[in-house]
Amino acid sequence: MAKITYDKAFTELNKILNDLQNDEVSIDLLAKKSARANELLKFCKDKLRTIEEQVAETFEEE
Repeated sequence: MAKITYDKAFTELNKILNDLQNDEVSIDLLAKKSARANELLKFCKDKLRTIEEQVAETFEEE
């Protein structure tokens, strides 16, 4: 994934979700949007896991 921040990924993921919930995605784009949502979700989960580990390490050091 190109340089993207957690905030941008989360915002885009919410936009895709909102579009899907409001039937604003054509059937032709459904697979593409779903794949993108999956990429963004993986990125966000990985980022949160990394931050969680860093925070845990910080508190273990003290």
